Amino acid sequence: MHAGVTSPGTKPFPASGLLHPAVLVAVVLLVLNDHVFKARWPSWWTGKLSDVAGLAMFPVLLQALWEQAFQRRAREFRPSFPVLVGAVVLTGLCFGATKISSDAGDAWRWALGALQWPFYALRAGLAGTRIPSVRPTVHTVDITDLLTLPSLIIPLWLGWRRARVAREQGAHIPAREESSLPP
Repeated sequence: MHAGVTSPGTKPFPASGLLHPAVLVAVVLLVLNDHVFKARWPSWWTGKLSDVAGLAMFPVLLQALWEQAFQRRAREFRPSFPVLVGAVVLTGLCFGATKISSDAGDAWRWALGALQWPFYALRAGLAGTRIPSVRPTVHTVDITDLLTLPSLIIPLWLGWRRARVAREQGAHIPAREESSLPP
């Protein structure tokens, strides 16, 4: 099975990069670490584990959002490696800023709190309790978290493989079959 391909012979489709086992493991690890491991075993390692998992999956998520927004109407979908590189650079710069600047860290805390709020509001609504206000998340400005930046190699490698597979599969469509493909 190739990166971003759900089964052998299946071409990548918009956002299929999120289905790669490494990305799915990173998401599960991030959730488990933030909601279980940090509470049970708080340490330097659990802090870094969240950073590694987040850096491994977030650029792929950004690429998937771009693909869903801009590639749905494309005649022949091919994942864009340059888009992923841009997502990796953006992720690295924003991550770095939140780890060295308390102002950037505060902006991140409030932004993540706002993204989580609908889930807290839904839970409160279903429980019949008062809907909470938006609250910032917990965030620590820690320059040693920059040691996890090499984790950005993971989405780069996955995206390069996904783009290569799509390119190779596109090159193997015979001319007569290509003309019979639906628009």
